[in-house]
Amino acid sequence: MSLSINAVARTQEGKGASRRLRNEGLVPAVIYGGETAPVSISFKDNELLKAVGTPGFLTGLVEVSVEGKTEQVLVKALQRHPSTGDVMHMDLQRAQADKVITTRVPLSFINAAQSEGVSKQGGRLSVESKLAEVRCLPANLPEVLTVDVIEGQLDQIFHLSDVILPEGVELVSLLKGEDHDQPIARIGKSKR
Repeated sequence: MSLSINAVARTQEGKGASRRLRNEGLVPAVIYGGETAPVSISFKDNELLKAVGTPGFLTGLVEVSVEGKTEQVLVKALQRHPSTGDVMHMDLQRAQADKVITTRVPLSFINAAQSEGVSKQGGRLSVESKLAEVRCLPANLPEVLTVDVIEGQLDQIFHLSDVILPEGVELVSLLKGEDHDQPIARIGKSKR
């Protein structure tokens, strides 16, 4: 399920125009990619703030509606104000149904408390990577990738190859070879 947000096309570009938009409570953005020319748009800052706080907004497909026309996009860059954290600008890439996309997806580690390494050996799961880069068609993009650590023992290290991959989804690092199978979590001694 993709999230949906409304936007308005804009014609003025540049720093001055962006500053005026932000003063009016709008956030400038651009949609690019595919066969279509880039489109400059703006979002209402309160709607965008709510959307950015929604799980999956920064890592999943987002449906942007610009004056009645909707497009599936991925958030490729998000610029925030250094002191307030407010969103200042966004770059959005079109996702075409028949074109493979590369993006980062959150990792979810399950069953840690039930693993022998945690429940009987006094260990604690320590997560080293919260995201993994994947390649797939937009329709196959998972909201989250699962890593089942139920078999985990004390001092065990989990790698990208331990991720449960849905059909049609590939891990970019593993496409580069076995030596790119990086650690993503470990069960280590608990520091209690």
